[in-house]
Parts: sequence; C-alpha cells; structure tokens
Amino acid sequence: MLQKNIFLESEADAWFERNHAAVSSKDYSSNDSLTSAIVGLIGDASLDVSRAIKVLEVGCGEGRRLEWLAKNTGIEVYGIEPSQKAVDLAISRGVQVKRSTADEILFEDATFDIVIFGFCLYLCDRKDLFRIAKEADRVLKDNAWLVMQDFYSKAPIETDYHHLLGLKSYKMDYKTLFDWHPSYSCYSHQVHHHGSTKFTDDPSEWVATSVLRKSV
Repeated sequence: MLQKNIFLESEADAWFERNHAAVSSKDYSSNDSLTSAIVGLIGDASLDVSRAIKVLEVGCGEGRRLEWLAKNTGIEVYGIEPSQKAVDLAISRGVQVKRSTADEILFEDATFDIVIFGFCLYLCDRKDLFRIAKEADRVLKDNAWLVMQDFYSKAPIETDYHHLLGLKSYKMDYKTLFDWHPSYSCYSHQVHHHGSTKFTDDPSEWVATSVLRKSV
C-alpha cells in the first residue's frame, strides 16, 4: 500500500496526536526559521502588496504557523493536510484548510504568492515526487516564491519510519525537485541542525531551509 494511503487512513491522525502538545507550545515569533523566511519574503518588494498576498502550506498540520502569519502579517493563508483531526482544528482557528496530500493540491492554477513545504516531503512516496513538484508549480503564480524545509542529505537516503513498521523516511536535497528547471532559482539554502538553527557536523541531524523564486 502507498504511504500516502496509510497516512490518509490513520497515520496522519496519529502524527497529529503525538505532536499536538509540542506544536501548541512552539513560539513562531522567534523560534522557527521557516516562519522567519516567509516574513522576510512578505516584506520584500518582489511581492505586490497592493493586493492580498496568498500563502499555501502543504502539510500544514493544525495550522498554527499559518494562524500566526495571518494574525501578524495580514496575509491570506490556506493549507492542505492529510489528517482530518488536524484539518478540523485548523478550520476552527480560521485557517482555510482542505484535506489532501502534496500530489493533489486542491486549489486553482496560479493562486499563490508563496507555497510552503514544511517537513512533509520526507514521508512522501518517491513515485509521487514529479507530480508533487508539478502541483506546486501549477498553483504558484509567476514571480512567486517556494519555501522548503526538510531533512537534508547530499545523496538520497532511505530509512525506516520508526513510528510505524513498513513505512519509510527519505532524506535528500529537496530543492533539486525544482531548481533543475530554468524557471526556478535558489536564493537561499541553509543547512542546520534538526533541533535548532545552528550548524552541526553530524549529517544525521541535517535539515535544510531553502528559498526559491519562480520566474517565468
């Protein structure tokens, strides 16, 4: 069975329940490099602030990051998420979230100024990566931004997903899903420790935060 189907059936809700307390206590104003990157882009002259800036987070969980961004920057926030429990909680917070997976983004073409992938690609089926990239490109406007954070490795690595027997976790340089294409340029790529923004010499703890620009 595809990992996507297992997450839709049960594991996404299990992930939500395991991580709810930690997510609820997180300070997005000072302790989240992904949020900091997005705030920097919102203040950049490359985005047309004369109209509402629309941001989509793929794998948004219960919508805490999006809720913070909406309250503190005034942008319009949207998400997709496989956990129904997380979707229900996000909606109760005023975040517009649809239940789906990264290979099927249920929004119209050229809708978003920023698309976020925050720690979800490492659990996606490898056969879906082309479709995932295509879907993100489809919903991004021209001259828009893609912000990614995930486990990083110079070469692809497959390991067992320790929460459920039979599932896999994958590390790679996820920005390469996009920056091979002439329409995408990588403006920032920072490798740091999984639990902080500091560098580590331990490759098993590497996480990368990447900011890419789509310019057609």
